[in-house]
Amino acid sequence: MTKSIVVVGSINLDMVVTTPRTPLPGENILGSGFRMVSGGKGSNQALAAKKIGGSGYLLGCVGSDVFGDLILDSLKYEGLDISLIRRRSGISTGVALITVEHDTGINTIVVDPGANLTLEIDDLDALDSLFGKAGAALFQLEIPLQVVEEGSRRARCRGLKTVLDAGPPRDTSVGITKHFDVVSPNRMELGALTGVKTGGNSSVVAASRKIIDEGVPEVVVKMGDEGAVVVTREGAWHVPPFRVKAVDTTGAGDSFTAALTVALEEGMSLLGATRFACAAGALAATVKGSLTSVPDREDVEELISVQEVNWERI
Repeated sequence: MTKSIVVVGSINLDMVVTTPRTPLPGENILGSGFRMVSGGKGSNQALAAKKIGGSGYLLGCVGSDVFGDLILDSLKYEGLDISLIRRRSGISTGVALITVEHDTGINTIVVDPGANLTLEIDDLDALDSLFGKAGAALFQLEIPLQVVEEGSRRARCRGLKTVLDAGPPRDTSVGITKHFDVVSPNRMELGALTGVKTGGNSSVVAASRKIIDEGVPEVVVKMGDEGAVVVTREGAWHVPPFRVKAVDTTGAGDSFTAALTVALEEGMSLLGATRFACAAGALAATVKGSLTSVPDREDVEELISVQEVNWERI
């Protein structure tokens, strides 16, 4: 029986505009299709864990403002348990300003964390009653780092599989990974976290080994339209991408990491779980928005069944 996924992380209101291309510094270009949707890596991953795995909980913070109202209404409408979400007065809900290229789906994101940075270690006490029915705990780096460290320590001590979506690095050191069973950055985040310039697979593997050296058993690097790279003490593998028409990559990485966590909690092999995650991330990139792009379990399994994707050792 699949256990719940506990997600501790950020909650934002995404303000998204589609552009013909990413503007250059100082350039003013016309966009279109402005929309405001719930987002943030924490809320995206909690909803993805629920849709893909059947159950998920979210601990995070929003402000006592209209943006917070909009987000909570949206998450409740999607069926996510919001009982652990804290509201803070005197500070705004986190916001993300996002541009999405019309033809490629490539995005740029500027985040004001707002209430996300008010999450405290004492807030983790709310998870005590969930640890017995949860199988994995998923964290990101858009909340205070001391909460990430203490939360992962507590979860691991209670026997949960701990997963870190290592974004954004925020000038932290690779030591932040020490209480995690799986660390999953994208290529840029991996470089920032380890100080190693990451380009092709060989440099990604070298950088990942710095995380392995911290005692982390498994590293899964999100490589965008190149698939993923998996590194363990036993070796390294490349998992090719699923071929889809991307329209918006916002939230694709969040669907990837949530799907990876769900699959691992269910007992899938690391490489099988990474293939499953690649399919979820690919499908998320075919839909505009972040929460709205989270795929259903059936769609992920169907994509895997119609496209043959097999990993290979690097």
